[in-house]
Amino acid sequence: MAWIDGLDIPLVHGMDAGFFEFGTERVTDEATPDISRSERLWANPGLRPLSGLQNTVNSPIGAYRWEHTDRALTEQLALEDEGYPATVGQGHAAVRFTNPTTGGDVMPTIRAEFHRLRAGAQTRTVREVGSSVYQVFEGTGAFVLDGQTHMVTKGDMIVVPSWAAWSIEAETDFDLFRFGDAPIYERLAFNRTYIEGETK
Repeated sequence: MAWIDGLDIPLVHGMDAGFFEFGTERVTDEATPDISRSERLWANPGLRPLSGLQNTVNSPIGAYRWEHTDRALTEQLALEDEGYPATVGQGHAAVRFTNPTTGGDVMPTIRAEFHRLRAGAQTRTVREVGSSVYQVFEGTGAFVLDGQTHMVTKGDMIVVPSWAAWSIEAETDFDLFRFGDAPIYERLAFNRTYIEGETK
């Protein structure tokens, strides 16, 4: 299990939008099921319960299970091997975690993704408006940030600042969790991506 508190505190602080709300003073449900009621209702691929047709601001799913993520990434790479367009780059599979009520990001201010690169794969050099944080879930590789190489391995985290030139190089099979603030910039129409050698 990986746990990272990826918060939008800098945005909330910069907008002076912080607040506090009191909740209940006691635990209302002490159940500890292996799979939550929310997950049982919402985490069925491609299916939306008719009992919950209203959109929610944040995803009602509290846990996105590894078995589903792993299978999706494995199948993307298998489809690539079979000659079908299924990956974001050669040897680079990726998925975005979504809010099943809207099909959008898990939160209005945070995007969450998982990336898998085969050993030897390398991404193109990119600049993006918005910051991202990566955690190495498995494997070893390097992030090249503004020309400086940073070797990373399982458990390491690396921050990619807004508009820094970055690329990823996989030394071994390389699994990465990514979260960032892209949804904010998209809503404000400030989102921009520059791909070295491609964007004019």
